[in-house]
Amino acid sequence: MEKVLLVEDTRLFSDLITARIESSLEIPVVAATDMLGARRIIDEMRDDISLAILDLTLPDARDMDIVHFAREMKIPSIVFTGSFDVALRARILESDVIDYVTKDSPGSVDYLISIVQRVFKNQSMTALVVDDSAVARKLISKHLKQYRLNVLEAENGLKALEVLEKNQTATGNNISLVISDFEMPEMNGAELIRSIRRKWSKDELAVIGLSSSNSDSLSARFIKNGANDFLSKPFLPEEFFCRISQNLDTLDRIKALRHAATRDFLTGMYNRRFFFELAAPLFADATRRESDLLVAMIDIDHFKLVNDTYGHDTGDEVLKSVAEALTGMMRETDVIARFGGEEFCLLAPAVSAKAAPGFLEKIRERLSQLTFKESAFSITVSIGGTNALGADLNSMITQADKFLYAAKEAGRNRVILAP
Repeated sequence: MEKVLLVEDTRLFSDLITARIESSLEIPVVAATDMLGARRIIDEMRDDISLAILDLTLPDARDMDIVHFAREMKIPSIVFTGSFDVALRARILESDVIDYVTKDSPGSVDYLISIVQRVFKNQSMTALVVDDSAVARKLISKHLKQYRLNVLEAENGLKALEVLEKNQTATGNNISLVISDFEMPEMNGAELIRSIRRKWSKDELAVIGLSSSNSDSLSARFIKNGANDFLSKPFLPEEFFCRISQNLDTLDRIKALRHAATRDFLTGMYNRRFFFELAAPLFADATRRESDLLVAMIDIDHFKLVNDTYGHDTGDEVLKSVAEALTGMMRETDVIARFGGEEFCLLAPAVSAKAAPGFLEKIRERLSQLTFKESAFSITVSIGGTNALGADLNSMITQADKFLYAAKEAGRNRVILAP
């Protein structure tokens, strides 16, 4: 499991930072009070240390020794120090640290925690560097990799669009950030951004423009064409990191808001409203092509008895486990959502009337294998479905619900489909 190494000889700061990281970020911290202790920790668990937070004032080391040691061990580092001046700042930044934080205000620890959180989030994010200069691409990529971002490169705008298309998936783009120069052959930065914005919004993909031009209007040109931000070359690494962090933090906040708006709070599945948003175009496509489409309603049998017998907390665990199992069984093209209570709705394109019984029986059987309260009880589900394309999606759901009721009336724990 990934850990943070904290090298801090002041007990107050050590305890405070450890508690904040472990409680708010749920990342384990291993602490040392001196350089010798840091060496021992790294000898024992080097592969587990993903990030180091380093104080410069240690009893057994000179001011930059611990920074140089972390660099030798190739451990990304943040300096957290009370001693600071302009000369020291230059030396810190020359040592390839991610950032430095001074112990000079109550907000210092908050800022430090935000950096740690950003660095760990970056490991699952990818940035694309677009510049016709191989030297510039290498420098920018080096900074991004310091911040633990995955990095792709392109030498011009056309190549960048190819990379973006290759990284497009059904759920969005695997690339979160594009950093683009302006002057490039075949397609300049402004043209690239216009092309990007035809397909990906600012809420989905952040773009930072770069240029060494002295033109006062270039930043405005970038922004007006759809860039999220702009930096002039040469830039300070710490400003570069701040701009990247701010833009990725904004994407994270928007993603969290979108998730809250589209997902059921308890199970994490799509909610009823978003189901219709996703399912409507699939229904329209099936109607236009006269292709196979299955709509099914799935309901947990005797769920009220579960709540009454074992309590609502256990009932919630049942719902979450059922949701997880259902989601895990879906194909990429399927849409499933919690409709409310213990009821779920499934839309499955390209499932014929002949294939539907077997498809839904697998779901029913899989859910019957779930056990709860240390195998004290299991659950069953009833499923109703239809392949008959109706006048609209609501009519298909109504039909599926009708056959779900029939399954309940026939004794539950079964699948009944429209004839």
